[in-house]
Amino acid sequence: MNSSPILQITDLRKSYGQTEVLRGVNLRVNAGQLVCVIGPSGSGKSTMLRCCNLLEVPTAGKILANGHDVLDPRTNVNRMRQDVGMVFQQFNLYSHLTAIQNVSLALRKVQKLGRAETKAAALAALERVGLAHKADAMPAQLSGGQQQRVGIARAIALKPKIILFDEPTSALDPELVDDVLGVMRQLRESGMTMLVVTHEMGFAHAAADHVVFMDGGVVVEEGSAADVFEQPRETRTRSFLSRYISRSTH
Repeated sequence: MNSSPILQITDLRKSYGQTEVLRGVNLRVNAGQLVCVIGPSGSGKSTMLRCCNLLEVPTAGKILANGHDVLDPRTNVNRMRQDVGMVFQQFNLYSHLTAIQNVSLALRKVQKLGRAETKAAALAALERVGLAHKADAMPAQLSGGQQQRVGIARAIALKPKIILFDEPTSALDPELVDDVLGVMRQLRESGMTMLVVTHEMGFAHAAADHVVFMDGGVVVEEGSAADVFEQPRETRTRSFLSRYISRSTH
């Protein structure tokens, strides 16, 4: 695995009026890594993620994403977002477009591919998430898990250098979660770099190369999944994880 950072966040801060949501976040994601960010609701995890491709504009700090200085006003945001894919909590599919049309849209509009090339790339992306047979289905004809897998196909079709996942399973019924996590595991095995904000502790423990625990707008602790889950150093981490451990043993 290449150790060069695809994403480097330095002293990231974000305030809404007088409320400081991010209070100096530092985080690094190396090429080929699956990094999971865990922590209680309201700890700043999703805000941090959304700052990485300017869905939120940071108050201060520095973000380098595949060589793009994200906060430099001269940076081409559309070009940067091709390298930094995003999968959302809500699926954000266009309800009037089929699955393949949803995946094709960015390929046509952003990458300006021709019709045949667009269709081939979109079908290949749907194939990777196990949904080539649903290419012509409308979102309303798909389960929530299938819709989220179309969302993942849309992200990977652009061949990004890293994909940001913002709680990708939190809107799903429990029985649909495993399908989406399975696709994410396959992406990891194929070498995709991923930064995942998640409440799925079992997935983070089993699949992540690196785990980051956030609370109160800062990184409290980070390390390998084994270190963070099995030998947490910080009291706040132990307190948070004790709830997960007690649930998983019942």
